[in-house]
Amino acid sequence: MRRFIFFALLAYSIPVLSQKSLMGLVTDEENKPIPGASVFLNNTSLGTRTNEDGKFELLIPAGKFDLIISSVGYETFNKTITTHGLQDFISIKLKIKEKELDEVIVGPYEKDGWEKWGTFFLQSFIGTSANATQCRIKNSKVIKFRNSKKKNELTAYASEPLVIENKALGYTIHYQLETFKYNFGTHFLLYEGYPFFENMKGNSGKKVKWENRRSEAYSGSVLHFMRCVYRNRIIQEGFEVHPLQKIPNLEKRRVKMVYERNMKRIETANGKSVISIINQDSADYYDRVLKQEDHIDVVGKNILPGDSIAYAADSVTAGLYFENYLLVIYKNKKVPFEYLKEFPEEGVSMMSQISLQNNRPVVIELNGSYYDPADLVSLGYWAWSEKMATMLPFDYQPPARQPEKSQQK
Repeated sequence: MRRFIFFALLAYSIPVLSQKSLMGLVTDEENKPIPGASVFLNNTSLGTRTNEDGKFELLIPAGKFDLIISSVGYETFNKTITTHGLQDFISIKLKIKEKELDEVIVGPYEKDGWEKWGTFFLQSFIGTSANATQCRIKNSKVIKFRNSKKKNELTAYASEPLVIENKALGYTIHYQLETFKYNFGTHFLLYEGYPFFENMKGNSGKKVKWENRRSEAYSGSVLHFMRCVYRNRIIQEGFEVHPLQKIPNLEKRRVKMVYERNMKRIETANGKSVISIINQDSADYYDRVLKQEDHIDVVGKNILPGDSIAYAADSVTAGLYFENYLLVIYKNKKVPFEYLKEFPEEGVSMMSQISLQNNRPVVIELNGSYYDPADLVSLGYWAWSEKMATMLPFDYQPPARQPEKSQQK
């Protein structure tokens, strides 16, 4: 299994129960209004912009969420609020972003960074699914890269929110990129940020296509799974969850030690030094074993019900907790052609693995958002599929018939 680790978006929930109007004023540190600042609820399609006087008004659904305010040249404002007890008016001061300090401390960005790393960034961030072919970043020139040889790590930065045009799902996504890191040694990918979804305009035919593709993207996704966990309906809606342990591959460790002991160095005629193996038969076996995974997956036969991995944290949230790993199989779909072509050894079943990074529960909200996303690590299918090309806002609702269709399969 390819070890490609995915970190989800920063988010809080937004249950749709009742609404409250929130008005506010956005200024700089000298109390001058900031017009055109983006004001939105993180990872939703609910947002607005400040007017010429720096004022805004936004309808807030009941619940807990992140209020995000961003403007080019200023640090992103992030405040967790709830509609219960929320004041009618707030005033926010944005701080000017320190541009030069980062380059002095960390080092300059790579010259021609997009030419070197643009394709890799798009595959890691947008994805390689069929939807990804219909996505583009309209302002990719604002992305800069650093490649640390010491850390063996690539990082990316954006001087302004990325504007992602997703014609497959019918969204224009404004993404405030906060972190992007990829470690070439561990294949650990971490990206986090604040997305705001705008519905594209289109005729009735396009809207039908977009809705069908959104429903397809939702089915079997992490968002779908988390909502099922919250409602204790993982089995009814097509998910099969098994306990999973990763046992160290002791034979690989042993062979690696023997391999190192049995190597000998030979001087060639031109004075160069090459490495040879004393026993060729042993060398063939060593090569086969050394290509194996460092750990062997041991999957439990028992299917776990939802209430064995989740519990009611309080009256409005659920807690997800388990030991070791979980193998999550979505039975109502097969993996798409693009995934099978890239990872033919994985087979056609939609299988993912998840683990808790810090051995603490993940809190799930009604709409499927969960906190802290950094605590949940995904491998397998979800590590490949959960990218911006298939991402849906947390206020998305599938067609009413979709749950019934899943239960009948």
